Amino acid sequence: MLVMDSPSANGLKALAKTYQSETGIEIKFVEVPYEQLATKVILAAKSKQATYDLAQVDAGYMPQIVTAKALAPLDDLIAADKDYNYDDFPEGLKAYAKYDGVSYSVPLSTEPYLQWYRTDLYTTLGLTPAKTWDDALANAKALQAAGDIGYGGVYDASGAAYFYLSMLQSSGGRLLDPETNQPLLDAPVAKTVMARYLELAKYGTPGVESATVFDAVNSFSQLNVGQMILASGWWSTVNDTASSKSTGLVATANTPLSTDGPYEPVSSLFGWVAGISSASTHQQAAWDFLSWALSAENAGAFIDAGAPPPARISTTSNPEFLEKLPYLAAAGEATTDGLPLPRIPELSQIIAVISQNISAMVTGQKSLDDGMAAAQDAVLNILVQSGRYNG
Repeated sequence: MLVMDSPSANGLKALAKTYQSETGIEIKFVEVPYEQLATKVILAAKSKQATYDLAQVDAGYMPQIVTAKALAPLDDLIAADKDYNYDDFPEGLKAYAKYDGVSYSVPLSTEPYLQWYRTDLYTTLGLTPAKTWDDALANAKALQAAGDIGYGGVYDASGAAYFYLSMLQSSGGRLLDPETNQPLLDAPVAKTVMARYLELAKYGTPGVESATVFDAVNSFSQLNVGQMILASGWWSTVNDTASSKSTGLVATANTPLSTDGPYEPVSSLFGWVAGISSASTHQQAAWDFLSWALSAENAGAFIDAGAPPPARISTTSNPEFLEKLPYLAAAGEATTDGLPLPRIPELSQIIAVISQNISAMVTGQKSLDDGMAAAQDAVLNILVQSGRYNG
C-alpha cells in the first residue's frame, strides 16, 4: 500500500499487524512524500504494472488520479459487502469519496476544517467561540490587546488558498459557479472575504506572511495563539503531551459562518481517502483489507493508534470516542452539512495560482484589487485551456 507518513498511515500499519495475525496476509507499506503520492499512483496504472494494490490519496487530488484511469471503481465491491455497512456514513461523506457519481475510494480520515481555540485564554478574557467571521475578528483583537496572538493563519505561496477558499465557502461564496464552472473570484463576496482574510494576518505570529500550515500548527502548539482554522486531523499533534504546550488547553467548534454571499455558508471538507489501483491484480483482496480496517469495529483501534477515524455516524456519536477525541462532535456536524472544494482535476493548479496571489497581497506586492483580478484571470485561463469552462 502506497502511503504518506501521517497519523492515518500509522493507524493502517497498526491494524495491518492484527490483520496479518488473523488472516496470515501481510500488507506491505511504501512511504513517499506527499507531493509524490498522486504521481506514483498514476504512473503505476499507466505502466500496467501492479506496483501497488492500495493507495492513500488526498481527496482533493482524486479527480486528477481518476481521470488518469488510475483508480478502480468500488461501487460493486461496496454493494456486495454488507459487513462494511456503507449506510453508516453520512451522504456528504459518501459523495466526498466519489468522482462523477462513482465511488473510486472510501473515507480513510475525515478532517473538516474546524475552529480551534485555547480554552484557558478564552476563559480568562470571557470570550466564546466565534459564530461569525466578525466574531472571529473581534476575538482576534481582544486576544492581541491582552498580549496573546489573535489568530493563527496560513499565508504561504503554496497552500494559503485552501484556507481562503474555506473562509469563502463559509461566508456564502464559491470558487466556481456550481452549474457552469465559471470562476467567481471577481464576485463581491470573494473580495470581501479576501479583505477579511488579509486583515486577520495583522493578528498573527511574527512572519505570518509566509506561514505554512506546519508553521501554524507549531505556533498553536507552542505559543499563546488564541484561535485558528485547522483540519481536525491535527488533533493528536496539537495534543501530543511530549511536544505540545497546548495539550489539554484546546477545544474545537464549528467554522464561523457569515452570510456575505448568495450561497449557503458551509464548512469545508478535507481528508484522506483510500483507493485500489486499477492495475492491481488483487482487487478483491485489497478490498477485503480496506473493508476490515475501516469497519466500525476498528474505529477504536484507529483512535488508539493516534489516527483520525473515518467519520461514521456510529463513530461521531460514540460517547467513548467523543471523550477521547472531543472534536468528533463538530466533525460529525461538518460531514453532514459541509462541502469539499470543487472536485476537478485542475484544482491543484488553481490552488497554486491563488496562493501565489495571496502571498503577493499579504506582503504588499499587490493591492487587494490587483491580486484578486490576477487570481481571477489565472483561474479562468486554467479552466478555459482545459475545456472545463467555455465562457
